[in-house]
Amino acid sequence: MSIDRRHLIKAMAGVPIWATFPAFADSPVRIVSLDYAAAETLITLKVPPVGLQARDHWHRWVVEPALPDSVINIGQDLVVNMEVIASLKPDLIITTPYTDTLRPQLQRLAPVHKISVYDQAGTPLKNAYRETLELGWLAKRSDQAKAFLQAADHEFDTIKQSLSQHKVPPVSLVSFMDQRHVRVYGKSGLYQTVLDRLGIENAWTRPTNYWGFATVGLEELARHAPSDMHLIIFEPVLDEVKPTLAKSPIWRSMPVVEKENFTIFPPVLPFGMVPSALRFARLIRQYLQGNVS
Repeated sequence: MSIDRRHLIKAMAGVPIWATFPAFADSPVRIVSLDYAAAETLITLKVPPVGLQARDHWHRWVVEPALPDSVINIGQDLVVNMEVIASLKPDLIITTPYTDTLRPQLQRLAPVHKISVYDQAGTPLKNAYRETLELGWLAKRSDQAKAFLQAADHEFDTIKQSLSQHKVPPVSLVSFMDQRHVRVYGKSGLYQTVLDRLGIENAWTRPTNYWGFATVGLEELARHAPSDMHLIIFEPVLDEVKPTLAKSPIWRSMPVVEKENFTIFPPVLPFGMVPSALRFARLIRQYLQGNVS
């Protein structure tokens, strides 16, 4: 069974989506998530999923909010264990356009709802707000979802105001893929929408893909890096990358490195929803306020 637009229309008319499914009526909602972004949102709404794919990598890519020990691993990526999912007796399974390829098997076990945060519109933060409200309806946490988004708006505004009192430099945001290549984040990505929300300039203005990043060589990053920018590198960084960088002529000659205007952030889920956006906003405020006049 799928949750389609008819159910959403009912919800927007005041009839909760879960009311159309008997299992949702009188008991806590048991949700299995095939997506970290949905899971971080559900945890924030105090209704963590009972099952999650690749739960063992949460600390490597998400970190906050903390993943409860009660969450069961259901497999890796698209190789999920249908027997484990069935044993959890879910009321609802959350997918994305990527994991929705498993819908035919999943919908034999429970209703399936697909969230879509990353699309051709290139507005992931706006989409994340919408999907948060939908997840709130589904999890019987509608009031909590609205309150969370109101608090998020207030925090974004507060951070923007605090940064507006400083001369904030442009930033470039990267993840190292190996010793010579980085994923640089720009237009259409979650990080970009947070920068826009906070009034911070992204130094990378070149094209990016559907997900809001481009994979480029270190020399291309250096070629298009303004001398006044600050570089933010996201963990995880492979162990072999750091010693190689220290010997790289390209890296060492970049003005941002010569001026030591770079830092390494802890992991922030680049394809997350509002919790990841807030985590990034808090980290960048802390960094910039310590490095600007």
